[in-house]
Amino acid sequence: MAVFEVTVVSEDGGAIKNLSPASMSMMMWKGESSGPRPPQSAATLKCSKPKDTEKLDCFYFRDKIIPERVGKYTIQFVLCVEKNKCLWSHQYVINVVPNDPVKLMPDSQPPTPVVSNIHAITSRSLVESLPLKIMDEYDNPAGTDLDGKVVVSIKSSNSSEKDLPLFDGKTKTMQFTLSEGEAQISNLAVMENCPGTDGTEYILHFKPVIPAFKPETPLRPFELPFLFYNDSKNQQQMVALTKKKDRLSQSLIAYRSLFDTNSQLISELKDQLQDSTNKETHLKSELRKSHINITQLGTMEAIDGLIREKGAEQERIRRQPRRTCMIPDIFKSNPDVLGKVAHLAQVEDNDAARVISWHLSGDMDCVVSLTTAAARQIYDDTQGRQQVMPLDTVFWRSTNRPLPHVRNGLSSFPPVGNPIFVRDLLIFPKHAESCQIVFGNLLGDTILVDNLDAANHYRKGVVQNKMQCPTLLTRQGERVRSNGKFGGLQNKAPSIEKLRGQVFGAPFPEQYYVLHTQIDLLQQYRVAMAKCRQVREDYEVHMQYMKSPEMVEKEDEMKMQEVQLKDIEAKLGVTPGKKPDSSARKRATEPAQPSGVIAKRARRGERTSPSEGTASPGMVTRNRMS
Repeated sequence: MAVFEVTVVSEDGGAIKNLSPASMSMMMWKGESSGPRPPQSAATLKCSKPKDTEKLDCFYFRDKIIPERVGKYTIQFVLCVEKNKCLWSHQYVINVVPNDPVKLMPDSQPPTPVVSNIHAITSRSLVESLPLKIMDEYDNPAGTDLDGKVVVSIKSSNSSEKDLPLFDGKTKTMQFTLSEGEAQISNLAVMENCPGTDGTEYILHFKPVIPAFKPETPLRPFELPFLFYNDSKNQQQMVALTKKKDRLSQSLIAYRSLFDTNSQLISELKDQLQDSTNKETHLKSELRKSHINITQLGTMEAIDGLIREKGAEQERIRRQPRRTCMIPDIFKSNPDVLGKVAHLAQVEDNDAARVISWHLSGDMDCVVSLTTAAARQIYDDTQGRQQVMPLDTVFWRSTNRPLPHVRNGLSSFPPVGNPIFVRDLLIFPKHAESCQIVFGNLLGDTILVDNLDAANHYRKGVVQNKMQCPTLLTRQGERVRSNGKFGGLQNKAPSIEKLRGQVFGAPFPEQYYVLHTQIDLLQQYRVAMAKCRQVREDYEVHMQYMKSPEMVEKEDEMKMQEVQLKDIEAKLGVTPGKKPDSSARKRATEPAQPSGVIAKRARRGERTSPSEGTASPGMVTRNRMS
């Protein structure tokens, strides 16, 4: 199975986030395109839900089945944010090559031979010319590097039959050369006056023998039944019946394939309808939880209108003035750099933001990197003027401890001033796990309380219980150090204006994120509603088609042909034909290499080879769209 990872990048080269997965599609079609857009026959595939370990700013296309027929296929990705506004990727060509060799078979099923052991060679001829090839499970030639031989023998369809016919030359077996996975079987006939039971069905057994190739499972041989008679009169009578039997067999293969395909399609449509209905119902429930009136969303136009309304409100909130960090961050483009401390967190409350920013004023400009090598590079590039903190050298401190006044789940004294760990007031827009490590080390167990009296009261209570008290900050801007010292200008935060933008920014109001969730749910609901309607329409149309006079006539014709075939097999005295397998039916009814169709049957272990700079399925391909 192939996995494709697609990123949408902006003009500055950064990945664009918060795009709906429903707006991204993958197009695939047979051959190479002659233009910048896919042909109408291209298959459309939707992206998969990202796994927990995968990035949220990428779209993933996994479990997309590779076409069964070998050849070149073209892939193109498209992002449609609005109906008539689409962003297209470059086109990528993949070359689908055969899977492992599994069987020997012809390109098409030959007619059933009817022979007798009389003098005339034409009456004894089993095969005049029959090309056989080594194929994979999906009937693609797969043995171009295999050489050997094909050994032909005669078997009995009845295990008790002992008098087997012999080949011309009084031999039990014949051998033909197998070169580059192909063998040409020619001039195969039974011997004049050879043994054999009159009116019996025998089987030609074509076995590939390739000494240099030793697969875990032996290659499946090809078998061709034939009818044997002791005189030409019987033979001539049965040739006509055999030809009719072959025609009926091929016709029934086509009919059964048609009805099997339709039954499978009905089953798939039922499953799709159930899944899409469940998805729509689930999204309705989620929309109700988000306080959206479902009764007003009966049409696509109504949904689009509400999405526009919510988007306009969200944009209005986004444009409202709010506290922002003014410290420049010129290192954020480095993938091994998280950013400066001041940009890694946000604080909602203004008073808390002022005192926390001042308390960390010596660290706000520090650049946090993932590796020591990246930190050293920044240090060298700035001649040592830039503070750096590599995460791979930071000791991780657990942040699960309770406040100092809580012991064994109980308060050792009644605190005042609403004490809270400062780290619990920080909001991390990105890299939350890494940021917890950073601020866990910068802040430790620093606590915020309402005012200085509350801070001193808290410190006194902790110390009297023989516990170490961490640094205390107050919402009024005071600081009580961990050694108990407070007072003086060095322990008093200036006004937020005097910090000159060296402060933690404020997050968007809660309503902004509520609107974001509502818009995302509405977009998902729109896609689910459209899909549900389309699947329901497809199901109803197909059910009407199955009940149409045309299909009823075909079903009656198939039943009549089954009766005729059974009657002919009884006259011929042959083993009743088994229903052909799906691959045989497929060969009888489908073109050799369907264009623009993605095979529905799941399979594993496909081998492909890269073509024109693209990767074969099974490895992650990063495709950038700009």
